[in-house]
Formats: sequence, C-alpha cells, structure tokens
Amino acid sequence: MKYEILVLDLDGTLTNSRKEISEATKEGLLEIQKAGKIIVLASGRPVNGVAPIAEELEIIPVKDFPSAITFPVNKMIISGDPSVVKTVITPLQEQYQDLLNIYLSEPFFLEIMPRNIDKAYALQKLLSHLGLTAENMICCGDGFNDLSMIKFAGLGVAMANAQPTVKEAADFVTYSNDEDGILHVIDLFL
Repeated sequence: MKYEILVLDLDGTLTNSRKEISEATKEGLLEIQKAGKIIVLASGRPVNGVAPIAEELEIIPVKDFPSAITFPVNKMIISGDPSVVKTVITPLQEQYQDLLNIYLSEPFFLEIMPRNIDKAYALQKLLSHLGLTAENMICCGDGFNDLSMIKFAGLGVAMANAQPTVKEAADFVTYSNDEDGILHVIDLFL
C-alpha cells in the first residue's frame, strides 16, 4: 500500500513527555514532506496551540484545506480525579448518546462534543477534497479521542504509551512518544 498522508495527534504522540518534538523525528517529518508526503496534525488543542508546531514542521495547507485540524468548537472538557471522571462517563453516554460524543481523551479528561464530530469525520472530508481514500492514510495516536481516526485509517497506529483500548484497536503499535515512535513509523511505512 502506498501511504500518502501521515496524520498525527500531538500530545503523547508527536510530542514527547516534555511537549517537544525530538530532533530526529522532526528531521524525519521534514524529509518525507520533501518527498511529497502530506502531514496532518489532528488535535483537540485550539488553533493557536497547534500553529507553532505546524510552523516548526514547515507544514503548509494542502490544496486550500487546513493541515492542522482542531476540534475546540462546541466542546467541553471536564477534568478531575480519574476515579470520579470514570463514574460519570457511562450515565452521560447513555443519556446523551443520540446527541453527543462523550469519551475520555485521558483518564482524567472527559470530552463532550456534538455527535459525529471527531477526527475521522474531519479526515474523511480532507481525503474527499484530495481525491484519496483512507487506505492512503496512516493515523497515529495515543488517546481515546484518537480511536475514530485509528479505526478509519488504512494503517491505524497506537503509541506504546497509548491507552490499552487504543492499542487493541490499532493495526500496529509503535514505540512510545519518548522513544521516537513516529520516526519508527516513518522508517517502516514511508
């Protein structure tokens, strides 16, 4: 399979525990872009939280479509003790299942947003715009909010530091975000 697009979650995936991109991973990403591959940043961060990373990686919009996809619109994040957050997710999901997506992006973050607005939905729009399919795409992530894109992609990749559910859903598990897991994906598949 010829992969044309590499989609990356940021925190816990592209960035290491210090919220930095390693020099080796950065060089790998710059190299595949020079070879014509498309890099897309898919994050729950607001645009101003993604823009510096897009700049650092020299990512430019693709054919009039943004290459940094963010999901802050009409979204609520509830943060708290993981044991407390866990107790409210199921009742909320049951009560609002027809209206809202409710999931844990981390054990201590409960994210609530309109139904059918997730990373896979946005990526489907991008692929349609580019005339490509999910088979042309690798998606890498670590959190529950990455599940939709990992399942949707031609190759869904979980980081070694990903939530167990994310690893189970992935086609491939790479090294952790602190061990240049994204560079490993580049070396193997791109």
